[in-house]
Amino acid sequence: MNLKKSFIPVLCFAVLAGCGQGKTEKTPEKTQRSSTSVISGNISVSGAFALAPLAKKWADNFMNLHPAVKIEIIEGGTGKGLDALMEKKVQLAMISRPLTDEERDAGIWIVPVAKDGVAPIVNQKNPYLDKLLRQGLSPDEFQKIFTAEQPVKWSDFLDTTGPEKVMVFARADESGAADMLARFLYKSQTDFRGTKVTGDHEMIKAIQDNTLAIGFCNFSYAFSGQNGERTGNIQVIPFDLDYDNSVDRKEIPFENLEAAHRSVWLGLYPDMLCRELTFGSLGKPTDPAVIEFLKYVITDGQEEVKNAGLCKLNDVYVKYSLEFLE
Repeated sequence: MNLKKSFIPVLCFAVLAGCGQGKTEKTPEKTQRSSTSVISGNISVSGAFALAPLAKKWADNFMNLHPAVKIEIIEGGTGKGLDALMEKKVQLAMISRPLTDEERDAGIWIVPVAKDGVAPIVNQKNPYLDKLLRQGLSPDEFQKIFTAEQPVKWSDFLDTTGPEKVMVFARADESGAADMLARFLYKSQTDFRGTKVTGDHEMIKAIQDNTLAIGFCNFSYAFSGQNGERTGNIQVIPFDLDYDNSVDRKEIPFENLEAAHRSVWLGLYPDMLCRELTFGSLGKPTDPAVIEFLKYVITDGQEEVKNAGLCKLNDVYVKYSLEFLE
């Protein structure tokens, strides 16, 4: 299957609205701060690995503001979070992919809290790294690598005769990142072959430990949230989107988180690999503690988003989301 004509990146409002830095109408001051009224209750949140570290920070900050509220964050992947939500075991699910028609029909209500992207990664010491950075891999080649029934060699895709086989790592959990990459390749994540790992932490470690490995992860795990530099021994590799066997200016892989987000803002990175990260509930929330927590996440909590390696909401998203909660 040739995917060539489907992957030239485009500039779209949705991407800019999620990560844009331009000035927009300022949200009124009264909506910028979460309520300081006395609230209490217990909130359980389960789901996406991409959101879990940030959600834990939000929860800690919110509980400091509201000592009578207890929040539990459970990471286990988007699928597990949605299952727990549907079974009414939690009040909120952390979601890192679009909802299915069935999930929408079931009454799941969502609100955006951040944006992120999915990137293919290899070990920094891969013996073919120079060739990978010069040539990139086309969507067709990525598709073959992740779905081939039999092991493939790096020489099948690069200008080399080396015998080394590609060590493929995919996700064992119902991952939003895997779902995004699979959609980009016109496959489903059940089509992915290779060694299965659970969560981004396991994926990063697997790639760090194997010089011939390839995998994928969320931007926020490929780069350090503290300084924005690449995670140790991890290299993002470029997509050869125009299939010319060469990485041009628009395809150069980003070296730090700022460059990654800029690539998203400018529409240079494939839009299908960029997504909203959302919190979901069964129907619009009515619990005062849940509502106040979501208001905090959307306003003051956005200051934590960049530190977590994610892309914060702009004023348009904040205003929209607050109105959606009313």
